[in-house]
This record gives sequence, structure tokens and C-alpha cells, in this order.
Amino acid sequence: MTARRMRMPVWVALSLVLSVPTAPLQAWELQGQVRVTAQGRALRASEAQQVVVYLQPTDPVPLSPPVEPVRIVTSRKQFAPRVTPVLRGTRVVFPNQDPILHNAFSSTPGAVFDVGLFGQGEQGEPVTLLQPGLVNVFCNVHHSMRAYVLVLDTPYFVRPDAQGRFVLRDLPAQGGMLHAWHERSAAWKLAIAGTQQAAIDVTLELTRRRLPAHLNKLGKPYPRSHDNAY
Repeated sequence: MTARRMRMPVWVALSLVLSVPTAPLQAWELQGQVRVTAQGRALRASEAQQVVVYLQPTDPVPLSPPVEPVRIVTSRKQFAPRVTPVLRGTRVVFPNQDPILHNAFSSTPGAVFDVGLFGQGEQGEPVTLLQPGLVNVFCNVHHSMRAYVLVLDTPYFVRPDAQGRFVLRDLPAQGGMLHAWHERSAAWKLAIAGTQQAAIDVTLELTRRRLPAHLNKLGKPYPRSHDNAY
């Protein structure tokens, strides 16, 4: 007697196919070294910590701004950190740790704000940054106070360590354009394929002043006495 040939139901076969695990896309990382120079001479490696390195993917990726605001502290009449990269849509606050009044304002198009005067232990209302680009932040009381907020529409960004080294992890297979930004240098960029590759060397030449001239929030010069009063 010939054995009857058994046929597998279509729904069973389909479920088996769908249940077969597929190989995930290989996550990759990009390592590199940032060197900062001025007039052709190498500066201390720690100067590279003021650099922001980021990969702008070829295709947009979903963004998830942090739930808690990013803090830029006012301390010893300075903003700290001086350079802060954030995701588009991030909220930022400016806690005051000095025993004097401070202010934080921006006249940057698309990111104009003024949190008013606030004393020690206060921080004013959070500011939500919705437009990608560089936001210049000043204090209306102290001319020498300046902060840079680099608003990015990519989650792949990092600041180098004290030796100038950086690592970007979990990068997309599509690749994109690698950027390095410093407040005093020209823009630097390099096209990157979406594969593991050799370490990247980035050299930035500083040519701009550390504190360019600027006006207060009313568009007027700062009184000289304000920076000297503590």
C-alpha cells in the first residue's frame, strides 16, 4: 500500500517562514581623532573637547528628545558647558549657581528667547529649541558670557574626550556626512559610507576670536561696569 503524501497547510508553512529569525543589520561604529591647531601649531588635546562631531544620515531617522531639560549652568560668570549639542526639540534650562543675577537670551533667528533675570538657585522657564542650527546664547548682564547650543536633527553626535578621541556608535547602514564643528574654525565635513572603516583624522585650524563683538538683547552696547560687578 502506497503511503499517502501529506501536505502541510498553507498557514502552517507561512508561520514557519515568518518565525525563521533574520540576521539583524550589523551596527557599526566610527572612531577618530580630533586635533586642533592655531597658526599651524598644535594646541592642547583637551581643546578638542569643545568640538562637536556628528554624522548626518543620508536619510532622516526618528528623533527622541530627552524628557528632562538639558542644563547649561551659569557659574563664575560663565556658561558651563560652553558648547552643548542637543537634539531638535530638546528643552534647555540655565540654572544660576552664582550669588548674583544672571540672564540668558538669544537673538538667533528661529531661536529667539529671553528667560529674564534670575538669582542664585533659580533657572527660569525651559526653552524648547525646534530649529536645527547654531544658537548663540548670551547674558544681558555680563558681556563676556557666551554659550553655543548646536541643535541637530541627528542622534549620532559626540564630543571628543580629553585626548581628542571620539567614537560614534550604532550608526545607520546608509552612512551619511560626517561633520566636525568648533566655534573658532571653518566647517569640516567628510562623506562616510555605511560600513566599518579606518579611524578618521580631523584637524581644525582656529582662526576666529574667542569672544566676537556682540550687542545686548536690546541691540545696544554693554555698559563696561556690568562685567566687573560680582
